[in-house]
Amino acid sequence: MLWPPAVTKVFAMTRDYVELAIKEGLPFEINMADGKSYRVEDEFSIALIGKTAVIVVENTLPRILPLLTVTGISYLKSPHSGANDTAS
Repeated sequence: MLWPPAVTKVFAMTRDYVELAIKEGLPFEINMADGKSYRVEDEFSIALIGKTAVIVVENTLPRILPLLTVTGISYLKSPHSGANDTAS
């Protein structure tokens, strides 16, 4: 038994985190255990299938990423936001 059990559950990267990032609609990067990162521009460039994420990067062949090896998600600046944006 791991101690404390709650800590391992809190820090585990799960499908829920990736789903949340997709629903938020902001571009993000998926960071992997091997140090690589994969940019997700929009919801149409990623598919979640079971415990796997399939990402199409820059119109190339798809990358198949096991969620077990995902170490984090980094949100990126939206290409639609700019310094001249003003709130009305």
